[in-house]
Amino acid sequence: MKTFIAISIGLISLSFAATRMQAAEPPANAAPKTEWRNITAELVKATGLDQRKVEGKDNKGNPRLGAVYMTRFQGILVLPNGEVLVTDNDKGMWHSTDQGATWAKYGEPWMKGVCQNALSMKMYYPDRIGLTLDGPIAVSPDLGKSWVKVKRPNVMITRQGSAPVQSDVTVFAADMDLTVNTPVKTILGFLHHGEMVGGMFVHTSDGGATWDWSGPLLKDTRRWMRTGVADATTLLRGEEPAKGDMPQPGIFRSTDFGQTWTKVSDYTLYGTSPVHYGSNIYWTAKEGVVVSRDGGKTWSVCGSPVANIVFGPYFGKSEQEMMVVSAKGFHITKDGGRSWTVAAPFFVPPAIPGAWEPNTSILAPETKSEHWTGAMWCFGWDAGKDLLYVQTFAGHVWKLQLGSSPAAR
Repeated sequence: MKTFIAISIGLISLSFAATRMQAAEPPANAAPKTEWRNITAELVKATGLDQRKVEGKDNKGNPRLGAVYMTRFQGILVLPNGEVLVTDNDKGMWHSTDQGATWAKYGEPWMKGVCQNALSMKMYYPDRIGLTLDGPIAVSPDLGKSWVKVKRPNVMITRQGSAPVQSDVTVFAADMDLTVNTPVKTILGFLHHGEMVGGMFVHTSDGGATWDWSGPLLKDTRRWMRTGVADATTLLRGEEPAKGDMPQPGIFRSTDFGQTWTKVSDYTLYGTSPVHYGSNIYWTAKEGVVVSRDGGKTWSVCGSPVANIVFGPYFGKSEQEMMVVSAKGFHITKDGGRSWTVAAPFFVPPAIPGAWEPNTSILAPETKSEHWTGAMWCFGWDAGKDLLYVQTFAGHVWKLQLGSSPAAR
């Protein structure tokens, strides 16, 4: 029987008022100033998520404390009904049905991990969720009421001076085919952590029962890859990044589980994974939101281009309503991308002492940075209640109530 812990959280007024609402160039009659609010501070305090966990002993026999960033949140997901899920690396998942006023323990005990990219937590269909938790892969067929654990890859690892051993490895930033309900059959991601770290693609076509390399071409790739799944038999990827993990032009498609790849587009993918809406596949790119409506064979910019988008799209009440995030802020469209409004400027939450510093390299996506990807950020959008959410790696979750939107340009 699940144990629920409800925690009443009063909204905390802070002095970090967002700058005025703006379009591409702020109009004189922009919407009133609004305020970002921390909605997890009391949850963290009440549950001890702000305490370092013990990780064995040091060479003097004293308790060795884990890093603070491993004790806070590493991922958020805003469901279509406005409910919010947050995941913690040590204590699992939490759930709010009232936009962060109260929280309850949620999910299964094994659902612990780090969702290091916002789009690893994403919605494909109104009732199906697939989460890559930088450890376990979790799939829900019923909007989070129940969860299925996908078996992780098990490979031979040879450490210096030791015999080869079998070890579970982490599949990071995976995309998966959810056109059918569980068990999910096709998943594609790249390995992360330890000796296998890097962009080496692995895939499963039987729901995690067995895993294999996605093809000789990418076995030695050791950078941050862009991974996608078009359907149960079709895989997608971006071009191998250049030095500094900078994305390069190119979208590639494979119909034989990665043994051969065909270049199908010259767009430069910025988002780690695509977002699916029914059979349509959306991906954030240097050129704007790009979309394929034929299983990844052809791609085009969706509506008017919004340059250098790193996160999104997040869908609202229909496929015509989208939110994307760039260095200029939160862009919203209500007409399928024909026109966009900057509903709020980009927000950097205050740093937490001892925690992972927010990586602001995404604010200048053309610069070369080893962590250009912006992996330490998560975002959400509740279109029904006009709410935006931001959470940095190991940071709190912040919420912004939008006012009336300025006119689109």
